[in-house]
Amino acid sequence: MLAALWWFVFTVCGIWGQTLVPGVDFFAPGMAISLRWQRPAVTIVLVTIWMAIQEGAGGLAFGYGILWYATLFILLTVGRWLLDPGSLQFQALLGVALGLAHFFLLYLMAVLEMRAFPIRRVLLECLLQILIYPVLWYAAENLFPERLKRHEESA
Repeated sequence: MLAALWWFVFTVCGIWGQTLVPGVDFFAPGMAISLRWQRPAVTIVLVTIWMAIQEGAGGLAFGYGILWYATLFILLTVGRWLLDPGSLQFQALLGVALGLAHFFLLYLMAVLEMRAFPIRRVLLECLLQILIYPVLWYAAENLFPERLKRHEESA
């Protein structure tokens, strides 16, 4: 029950954050936390919900959210082999990678849809993603209840 409540509040806060700062994914830190502390099934359910929110609320054709979360999953998985997923340095580096991924994925979608690519706005969104992601991760990681953490010893 606590897990469902925590993730519900996290999702509501993420929706609110994305309303205030369009173009920045406020759910990405949740995926990092869920992959680290929760069972894989929980992460799959959460990412499916967040992807549906992203796809439904976004102005791009279907597919950006899938590519975004697949990229995030790959970065988190490969990054865990190289660095400690609980370190702020890893999360800051991940924020930079997400900022770059945002640029390339938006460019790809704009080209595929034959839409204009507002480079200044996209660069601002990328910069905000780079700066905001580690802060959001740090806050969410510290607010995540200790009782919900599935440690390796007990798994």
